[in-house]
Amino acid sequence: MYIIAHGGVGSSRELDDRVKAAVEKGVSDNAFRTVVGVVSALEDDPVFNAGTGSRIRLDGKIQMDAAIMYKGDIGAVAAIESVKNPIQVAAKVYETPYVLLVSRGALEYARNMGFDAHDPSTEARREELSRMHEKLHEHRVLHDIYKGVDGGDTVGCVACHNGEYAAAVSTGGTSFSIRGRVGDSPLVGCGFYAGEHGAVVTTGKGEDIIKRLSAYRCYSLIPEVGLQEACDKVVKDHIEGSSIGVIAVGKDGVASASSKQMSQASFCMD
Repeated sequence: MYIIAHGGVGSSRELDDRVKAAVEKGVSDNAFRTVVGVVSALEDDPVFNAGTGSRIRLDGKIQMDAAIMYKGDIGAVAAIESVKNPIQVAAKVYETPYVLLVSRGALEYARNMGFDAHDPSTEARREELSRMHEKLHEHRVLHDIYKGVDGGDTVGCVACHNGEYAAAVSTGGTSFSIRGRVGDSPLVGCGFYAGEHGAVVTTGKGEDIIKRLSAYRCYSLIPEVGLQEACDKVVKDHIEGSSIGVIAVGKDGVASASSKQMSQASFCMD
């Protein structure tokens, strides 16, 4: 089994041990359960922007996105509120005929599946929200401020086991988000992709990753140039001035690349 996970582009490499702990906690007997387990552990760690510790939007609410892809099927949720582990809800969506559930519908489905109410906010995020409101008061133009936001600290994991690949991703969104904003994370080919050649997860500013279909671009390059070069090329060719990170797994191992530091950890088991 090969596994690699990240804590978001821009996150300190000092957090590598926390990502490693999530990998060790989440590893399971197949790729699907492994990526769900690892991402769940990252969601439970409040230092990362996913699950507990997610960023608070400008209206004071938290809306989260998550997705998983395995064996050609997908489960995803977007703008979901008041759950502890969005990736686990996405894993339940994976079991349905649907691909993506959003907002109130996603929350109703989560409650029907037995997911209890949970407040994912933390004191650190509430303080961050106060600073965002102060900056808005000073500048008054949200559009200009948001254009300058770089990265969203998504968490993600990809795994290979017995030739089967899985990708999972989760995020609390990016700074200065308005209600209903959805980034790349729950969108196939943007924040994640998995197929016969491997699995890929991205991290960075969602709008720019969506424009480039970054996860699928990386995946499509793997047969041609190999795992590491595919990651390197997607980062090199990304929109200038916009941060991006990529992790990938293939038949020969794992790879990663990023435009700035990115906490990460990998695992290999025969």
